[in-house]
Amino acid sequence: MPSATMNAQVRAVWTSEEGSMAKQTAETRWAKIIQGTIDDIGETAAADDVDGQKRAESIAIQIALKAIQKRIEQNKPLTPLPDDGKLDIQDWNKQLAAIGECSWINCPWLFGECYMYRSIQRILNSSKHWQNYDVFKRQKDSTFVKSRAAVEELASRYMQIVADTRLAQNESKEDAKKLLFIEMTEIALWGNATDLSLLANLTLEDLQKLQGREAIKKSQRNIVDNDIDDVWAYLQRTAGQASRQIDIVLDNAGFEFFTDVLYAAYLLEAGISTSVRLHTKEFPWFVSDVIPSDVESLFEHLDSSECFPGREYLDQVIPRLRKFFQSGAITTTSDPFWTTPFSFHEMPSEAPALFKELQHSYLVIFKGDLNYRKLTRDGMWPHITTYEKALGPLGKESDVKILALRTNKSDVCVGVPTQSKVDALNEQAPGGAWIRNGKYAVVSFNEGR
Repeated sequence: MPSATMNAQVRAVWTSEEGSMAKQTAETRWAKIIQGTIDDIGETAAADDVDGQKRAESIAIQIALKAIQKRIEQNKPLTPLPDDGKLDIQDWNKQLAAIGECSWINCPWLFGECYMYRSIQRILNSSKHWQNYDVFKRQKDSTFVKSRAAVEELASRYMQIVADTRLAQNESKEDAKKLLFIEMTEIALWGNATDLSLLANLTLEDLQKLQGREAIKKSQRNIVDNDIDDVWAYLQRTAGQASRQIDIVLDNAGFEFFTDVLYAAYLLEAGISTSVRLHTKEFPWFVSDVIPSDVESLFEHLDSSECFPGREYLDQVIPRLRKFFQSGAITTTSDPFWTTPFSFHEMPSEAPALFKELQHSYLVIFKGDLNYRKLTRDGMWPHITTYEKALGPLGKESDVKILALRTNKSDVCVGVPTQSKVDALNEQAPGGAWIRNGKYAVVSFNEGR
């Protein structure tokens, strides 16, 4: 395997690495993802309301996608991306040249996967009728509707948390306020699991009793790097700031996005934040990442009694959420940097304006596995490496306050406090399963000082 070093300290995981999730993903998942896009284009083109020109163009798109699929299956070299009229193509090809000779099953995992999604979008960009088409929308919608029970349960829980938060504020119950913050943060953390059994689900009365703390403690046992106390201490210490804009760099659409919007609303309701800015991707990315059109799609689904028939609490929650968007308390933005092959270590040089914006943010919350991989440069760090060190230029003295909420689904995980803890995790989940199976997580915070 090529020994590509990302800096003097750590190398990236390559898709050729035996026993890695990178290898498994490249060999078994990528070709299936491409097949899914081919099937989706075909299904859309077959609809009665699609005009002849668009239908004809779909054939060429499917042929081009099939060519990518074959190259993956045959482990062909990664080649420069042809021009599609977008400014970023030059950056992609420059980075590919810097990597040197590589193939689908022998390339840096992070680059190869990003390259695949940009290759799909290049084909759509080069078309006339499909430029703004989301090849993953059908899949995203289907998955969201299947999470009906979790959505309706969470709507109920959220209204209870709002009531508890107000009571805690009125009665100055500081411990209760902290525990409510922990629970909402854990809802955002485990959002891509759609498994609310992972949560403590407590009343305000419970939170003030010993069993409340015990339930929270139990819910945190699979969080292998947990800086939640440090986050709360930072928020308490800086609560007097006039402007407290929180940025959330989003991960998945559907249920996880619903939990993220609820989290944003909670941060505003609790007075922790004065405004929240949600960062979406510019085009379909990593199958399920949130793109701008997913925002209105979320509300269309939540408004639908066919999708979500349990209306009692949803009909209370939805107007609250819409009001935050309409008032500008919650806004959305997309930056081209989020869909580049660069890790976030390159943000200061490749996206200096974005970096400066995040420096001025009260707190930047990065959701999900891909963002975590980019934060840590997808490096094969020893697991006891500090989160601050793995952040590189976004760590010490960066002035970016970064909170990562991530369930572990790849080959990188840092911030585990001790080697004995790593050993215990390897016993619990042999073969590194705890960094890949999505049942363990991190709540990692660095203040950038």
